[in-house]
Amino acid sequence: MEKALALLAISFTISFVVIKLLKPLAYWAELVDKPGGRKNHKGVIPLIGGLAIYAAVSISTFFFIEQPLFIRLFLLAGGLIVFMGMVDDRYELSARFRLVGQLLVCGIFVYGLDIKITNFGNIFGVGDLTVGWLGYPLTVLSLMGVMNAFNMMDGMDGLVGSICMVVFAGLAYLFAQSADVVPQFLCLTFVGAIAAFLIFNIWGEPGGNKLKKIFMGDAGSMFLGLSIGVLVIYGSQEPVAAFEPVTALWLVLLPMTDMFTIMYRRIKRGRSPMDPDRTHIHHILLRAGFGKNLTLGVIAFSQLAFIFLGAGVVMSAPESVSFVLVVMVVAGYQLLMRRSWKFIRWGRRFFLSSCKS
Repeated sequence: MEKALALLAISFTISFVVIKLLKPLAYWAELVDKPGGRKNHKGVIPLIGGLAIYAAVSISTFFFIEQPLFIRLFLLAGGLIVFMGMVDDRYELSARFRLVGQLLVCGIFVYGLDIKITNFGNIFGVGDLTVGWLGYPLTVLSLMGVMNAFNMMDGMDGLVGSICMVVFAGLAYLFAQSADVVPQFLCLTFVGAIAAFLIFNIWGEPGGNKLKKIFMGDAGSMFLGLSIGVLVIYGSQEPVAAFEPVTALWLVLLPMTDMFTIMYRRIKRGRSPMDPDRTHIHHILLRAGFGKNLTLGVIAFSQLAFIFLGAGVVMSAPESVSFVLVVMVVAGYQLLMRRSWKFIRWGRRFFLSSCKS
């Protein structure tokens, strides 16, 4: 317990200090986000959150956690995705180039560390569903899917950071139930580093004297998404098996469902699935009148509820029951998005009547 608290404090402090040091460099290198187009924020905002989180995790891990091959390659591949994300933040790489880069980085984990999906557990109640050699391409696709799901949700202050912090805290708890403490401590360094970032991202002001706002950037959202994807697969498969494979679904259910729903709707309308728009769940809540703080709270609480539900159901009921609940949540999400205009209308009426009363 003492080491866990120490890691949280150390990673938080390093992240906070690195953010302070990187701010002037970000303006010099033009690693900033400027308003315009779909970007309606005020002022020029440094895109250094991802680099600060990576630096805090790497330094904390290097000095205070054992260094097995898993950790070394984890940090190496993470550094590559952060570098690619920084280049994308600065020069706006094409979607094709990003996908190729993501594919190569994911291959380091799958083929370098042999981290792969071997089975989906007993989700149908007839025994473990194994995938054999398909585990390799399925793992690469899964990692890329999780990475891009978190990247696509990064459209509001504090959103991706809050979701990721909740997921890493849940992973730390689940890994604590196994004998392998290395991934548990690794998750805790993420929690501390993200907490420091959120202070600047949520409460910072553009050009503020004391606390200047910063953004995570593609470097941060892709690094966090990739890290969560790797740890979810690593923890749900043998030889670690700290939690059931269906629990892994609950950990990434919200961003993955949001991504696939949005991509399906874009394709249905004849658009590219990678085209940006304002139809994510946080956009719906904002248009319904929830406001930024309430929207952030609702989504973060939903992610926390999914983790509690997934872990609790698996412990007390068959995996097939948990999987049925996952399907029900996904179906309910589709229903909400199809009738989002009704939800928006209801929300506006509700908040309008609340203000009048």
